Parts: sequence; structure tokens; C-alpha cells
Amino acid sequence: MNRLARSYPWQVLSRCAALAHVRSIGIVGAGQAGIVLSAELLRAGYQVSLYSDRTPEDYLADRGRPTACLFGDQVGRERALGLNFWDDEAPRVRGIHVDLCTDDRMIAFSAAAPFRDHGLAVDQRLKFSRGITEVADRGATVAIGDVSLDGLESLAEQHDLVVVTAGNRSFGKDLFKPDTDRSVYREPQRRLFMLNICGYDETASPGHEYAKFSFLPGVVEIFWVPFYDKDVGVAKSVVLEAIPGGPADRFGEVTTAEEGFDVLRELVHDYFPWEDDFLAGAKPTSPVTWIKGGLTPTVREPVGVLPSGRHVLGLGDAVILNDPIAGQGANNATRMAGFFAERIVERGNEPFDPRWLTAQFDAFWAQGKLVNDFSNALLEPLQGFQQDVLIASSRRPEIAARVFEGFNDPAGLAPWFYELAAARAFLAEYGIGRVELLRYKLAVARKVITHKLLKRRADRRAAP
Repeated sequence: MNRLARSYPWQVLSRCAALAHVRSIGIVGAGQAGIVLSAELLRAGYQVSLYSDRTPEDYLADRGRPTACLFGDQVGRERALGLNFWDDEAPRVRGIHVDLCTDDRMIAFSAAAPFRDHGLAVDQRLKFSRGITEVADRGATVAIGDVSLDGLESLAEQHDLVVVTAGNRSFGKDLFKPDTDRSVYREPQRRLFMLNICGYDETASPGHEYAKFSFLPGVVEIFWVPFYDKDVGVAKSVVLEAIPGGPADRFGEVTTAEEGFDVLRELVHDYFPWEDDFLAGAKPTSPVTWIKGGLTPTVREPVGVLPSGRHVLGLGDAVILNDPIAGQGANNATRMAGFFAERIVERGNEPFDPRWLTAQFDAFWAQGKLVNDFSNALLEPLQGFQQDVLIASSRRPEIAARVFEGFNDPAGLAPWFYELAAARAFLAEYGIGRVELLRYKLAVARKVITHKLLKRRADRRAAP
């Protein structure tokens, strides 16, 4: 590891005296998983050393980072840990509004419902900067500098357990080997673009009081998320996912926030023109609050073996990387940090050997697989019975509430969001059978056909 750019003194917590042996945990990476795991273990009385490649000031000066909306349960976990520093300032994500659109520039149907508990999307530059100083104030040793593979060797020798919560090219791509049985994809399924904006007109179209999702199947998804931005405070984070090579894959040549915003407005006008007025007065929150690219959803083996034979545990995005389409990245990192903190404490003074660590990851996977299933399901064309559930949710808010609660707890979607028979049984709970579904579908079809006919007449009248 390089010489430290900055460090904080270790303060012994009084509760540590209750432990016969104060176990030492090294955590590499000061992102969502690293901060939450540090706070959990400090609360339990462990010695924690947090290794970050950036200072708090570096994070604040960084370019835009992923939107990272935490849903209700994970907002509650942060609150229980005393990491809820923006509860009063950040706009609450109170629910979801979905517009399912057609390529004829219309909304086929919409569904909306409030959450049981609100979510929050807070700028990660603020969260990680404050998180580093907070865990230091609580007693962690914080070391700033790049950790190389040789550095991991040294840390593994010093600590009872080293947890890697962030990827690092200097570790080598095979530190955590891909789990080919659990990884579905071999290449990115979407081209991503994210931009934080302010100056929008939230009253210009329905649904923006919630997190709003605009879906055009087979082309693009846009997520309009209430967001707390480092530079302007209350804002929207616009996350766009385009099918690679498709007509919405337009951001490849973008080099600035302004260029990206211009492309976004053109794309919105082409496919979602009812949002034109929403964007009319908007602008980027800063020149650097944007991202483009793509990622391949991947699950990796949880234990990395170092050249010496020592081992480290992977956590968060280092071992489970999801496409952001279901908003599960930061939520899953938080869940995993909480799960492993509990298991580490339960382990007592027993060694954190690879077999035990792998068994704990397998136990977590019972939950983590359901998160992956949800994310992957949204990347694929919806099956007929899934479309039925969404159409029913457009007519019955109580069904929409069950569907959208899946963003908070994906386990609640199984099995009825993934299996035909279970989906039918789920709808039957609400008195919806095949006849009722047919009636809903005919209403949508009439709306679409009427729109097409009116559009053709208007086009004929406009023709010279």
C-alpha cells in the first residue's frame, strides 16, 4: 500500500473491553458496503481499519456517481446505524409511477402506488465523504492510499479478516473468480447514461412526485428519481438504459454534461414527448454530474486466494454486480454488509477460514439470488403472465403496491412474478381471473388502436 495521504487515530471503544480478544477487521473500500460494514462492526466492539483510495475531500471533488436509491428497509438500516445524515434535507422517494409506452409515442397504461416506507437517493459523494469521517470518529483507523495485491497480502497478515468491498484493477481480475453457474450474462445488457438535473417543472406531467419509470420495451427505460445532489440539494437523477445498438443508444459520443442533456432531450422528445415540458427549463446540476457506459452483471466467488495462500472475503459489488435497472446495487451491498456483520459477530473467536466464509456467502445467496432474479427479469422481455400482473396493477393500486414493494424486498416477488401458475394464483387473491384480465387487455388495446387511427388521420391532414 502507498504511503498514507491521511489517517485518523484509533480510539478504543469501551465495549471492546468485554471481548476476550478484540478481533481486527480490515475493510478495503469506503463505498456503501464498506461504510455500513464498518459501522456495524464498530457498534459490536471490533477493531476496524478502513482502507480508502480517496480522502473525504477527494469524494466531494469527484465527478458524478451512480444514483443509488436506497429503499425503505435499507434506509431503516442506515438510520439504526446513525448514518441517516440527510433525512431532513433529501426528498423522500414515496412510491413508484410506471408508464408503459409504445413506439407510437403514447402511454399504453400507467401504474402507481406509494411505498410502505419511503426511500432516499443521496449523492454518494456526500455519503462516502461523511461516512469516512463518521467511522473514524467512532473509532476506526482510516488509511488513505491505493491497496495493491501486495498490499492485500500485508493486510491479510495483520488482520483477523480482510474484506474487499470495491473492485481494484491492481488486484488482478481473477482475485474473485467469476461464478459461471450464478452469472447469467457475458456482456452488458444495456448502455447506461445518468445525469443529475435541476430547474425542471415537476407539475408538467403526472407521476413525478414519485420515482417515475418510463418504459418503452425493446428500446429504452428512463428512471426519474427524486435525488439529493451535492451541489444544488433537491434535484432529479435521470438514469437511462438503452438496448445496445438500438435507436436509443445515442450517448456514445457524448463528452460533456451539456451534450448529454441535449441528447437526452432529443430522445425524450422522440419517444416520450409528454415529458418535454418537464425538461423545458432544466439543466445539469454541474458539469461533472453525469456518467455513461455499461456493465456486465456478474456473480463472483466470495473468497479470493492471494499468491501467499492467504485469503480475503469479497463483499458488495466486488462479488455481486447487478445492472442498475432494478436499483438494487446499493441496497444489496447494504443487505450483504448487515448479513456478514451478524455472521462475523456470531463467529466469536473461531477462525474466518475459506470454507466458513463460502458457507456464509451461500447462505446469503438464498436472498441474493432473488435480487439477481428481479434485476435480470427486468432486463428481459416480460413474459405474458408478467405483463398480466402489470396490467392488473394499472387497475388495482393494491396490486401495484405489492409489485413495487419488490424494489424494497425482491424476495416478496417470488414465486408469482416468475411462474405462470403462481402469477395466476396471485391475481386470483384479488378476484382477477382470465375474464377480468381479458377486459383489462381489451381496454388497453382499444386505447392503442384509437391513438394509431387518430395519428394516421392527423398525418394525412398534415401531408401536402
